[in-house]
Amino acid sequence: MPLATRAVLVVAALASVVLLAVAARYGWHRDELYFLEAGKHLALGYVDQPPFTPLLARLADLIAPGNLFVLRLAPALATAATVVFGALLARELGGARRAQLLAAGAVGGSGFVLGAGHLLATATFDLMTWMAMLWLFTRLLRTAAPRWWVPWGVIAGLSLWNKDLVTLLVLIVGVTLLVTRRWRLLVNGWIAVGAALALAIALPQLLWQATHHWPQLEMARVLSKRLAGENRTLLVPSQLLLLSPVFVPLMVRGFRALWRSADFRPLAVAWPVGMVGAFVTAGRPYYVIPLTIVLVVAGVVATDRTRPEQRLGRLVIVSAVLTTLVALPIIPISLLPSSHFADVNQAVAETVGWPQLADQVKGVVAGLPADERAHVMILTGSYGEAGAIDLFGPSRGLPHAFSPHNSYWYFRQPDDDRATVVAVRMLPDELAPFFRECGQVGRVDNGLDVANEVQGEPIVVCRGLLEPWASTWPRLKFLA
Repeated sequence: MPLATRAVLVVAALASVVLLAVAARYGWHRDELYFLEAGKHLALGYVDQPPFTPLLARLADLIAPGNLFVLRLAPALATAATVVFGALLARELGGARRAQLLAAGAVGGSGFVLGAGHLLATATFDLMTWMAMLWLFTRLLRTAAPRWWVPWGVIAGLSLWNKDLVTLLVLIVGVTLLVTRRWRLLVNGWIAVGAALALAIALPQLLWQATHHWPQLEMARVLSKRLAGENRTLLVPSQLLLLSPVFVPLMVRGFRALWRSADFRPLAVAWPVGMVGAFVTAGRPYYVIPLTIVLVVAGVVATDRTRPEQRLGRLVIVSAVLTTLVALPIIPISLLPSSHFADVNQAVAETVGWPQLADQVKGVVAGLPADERAHVMILTGSYGEAGAIDLFGPSRGLPHAFSPHNSYWYFRQPDDDRATVVAVRMLPDELAPFFRECGQVGRVDNGLDVANEVQGEPIVVCRGLLEPWASTWPRLKFLA
């Protein structure tokens, strides 16, 4: 089946252009602030992620410090690649040029793809690599040629430098091939070569984890325990809402088409297997979104083949317009509270208010006695607030921040036992066991009444550290 190269590339480019057009709107996401600081402390791994995304943040900061457009260029390009892989997947499923174009539009115009593409996030690159691997898996199923395990293994190894989540896809694929009795694809020399390549590529990062007692497994356990109920409740609804609710008929049609195909039935089985895996492990709902995208693409191909008279193109365009308005920071920031946009897209809400936070902390520090200002320390309850102080604080005369949250605990450890502590997002009662006195002096206010994680959280001043930081700091350390 010929590839609709030009049309698909136009759609991919359009997705990137839209993302870059709004790249600098609102502000930094809390995770981006964390990645920026992590990139300044480059390592083969961190307690909550491999080093790829922090490395990208570091490169962007070297090219253009503080420039959101440059920081978000890589995610925009990754989204374009995801769109192309969606079209290639449609082609493998037998889709003609029009189906490939429509599949590219459906992928590029879906909510999660656009939302992830707006931010420098591990999920953005995970989505791209999963789509690449699912495309190769589809080709493997169509051709029954096990040599495709080689590039599959290469991409899996590279993906492990971004996030360990690709191991879930490996398990899903293995189970689906067993269930559908495609054993010949599992028992051959090519799969061993692919596995060896994946291991060789990821080995330095895996060795780092092994020598640090597999901290990312502990991180996954903590997240699973904390968010288990929410993740399991939202797992199925999120598959419908994170892409586009209007795609539900396409998902159903795509599942049916794959199930009826002797060649592609493993792709149909992969979706329930992935959902069960995500449910059992209490993984976040977006982890298995690529499997749902496969159903949408299969539905586009089936519809274009059997019901060409349906105006599928109009559906894709309308869906893309609506999801773009929800997934991206399009509306004026002043309208966020009244529009309740932040309630729908919490990720965008987390890009609001960081300079204002730095201004508030500056005001608190300025109100301290002169002798205390000379020994002030800023302590935050999460890496987002710490990253904001580290980015916006120096221009306001603030020192670097400390946080016991995740890898920030390792980035810098306090040693000034005389310091007066200005703490953000930490309760007085939480800090009271470590200081002679603690009192709340204010609450975080982004000035826009936008509800996000830090809005309304306390600002506390503590004095008189009871024990040296050398013994206090390990007691504050936590994962979340």
